[in-house]
Amino acid sequence: MTTYFEHNLETVKSKLLLMGQMANESLKLSIQALLESDSALAKSIREKDREIDELENELSVAITTYLSTHAPVAADLRLLVATMKISHEIERIGDESKAIARRSRKTTSHDFHKIPKMAKIAQEMLKDALSVFVEYDEEKAKDIWRLDLEVDRLHQENNRFCQTLVEKDPTQASSVFETLFISKSLERVCDHAVNVSKEVVFIATSRDVRHAPEYKKSALRKEME
Repeated sequence: MTTYFEHNLETVKSKLLLMGQMANESLKLSIQALLESDSALAKSIREKDREIDELENELSVAITTYLSTHAPVAADLRLLVATMKISHEIERIGDESKAIARRSRKTTSHDFHKIPKMAKIAQEMLKDALSVFVEYDEEKAKDIWRLDLEVDRLHQENNRFCQTLVEKDPTQASSVFETLFISKSLERVCDHAVNVSKEVVFIATSRDVRHAPEYKKSALRKEME
């Protein structure tokens, strides 16, 4: 019986990791579509987002069924509840990738300033968040949160850059704002990756660090000074 339960838990974890890998691939392709002005590739992201949504639904059903038919011990209960939350965060990353792909077809800009660097960090953060889920490594989780501070800084640079472009040429405002919205989507992707890592800390330690003072951005900034 125990082996059967363990198999179900491993299936849930495997589905979540697959979902995360799909979201990271979708993010990678959406940025590629932007940088290469590839409209066909941008359109293909919608199908990938549907696949991510379907996998989230499968996970939700699997977890709900498990909870209703078994009496999981505390550690397994934490895993299941947090996994459901993590799947939602990953689904939101898929949504942001779809938004980036959609906006990539609207912008005529060829200068994306800090967006390529942001995208690289975002993919690294999501990959590391999935690794944290496998390893239950709190120190690696903190590294993800520190990277998020760098992404925030880059987004602010993009904001200033876009404002300067519009001031120089107001006729480009529509395209420039699409670029800024893409930057904002990347910032949100990173926020979701942070949320994933915080849920993993909860799984591993039973501590809810989402609102813990020592893990707030202001505390992390001081730690890095």
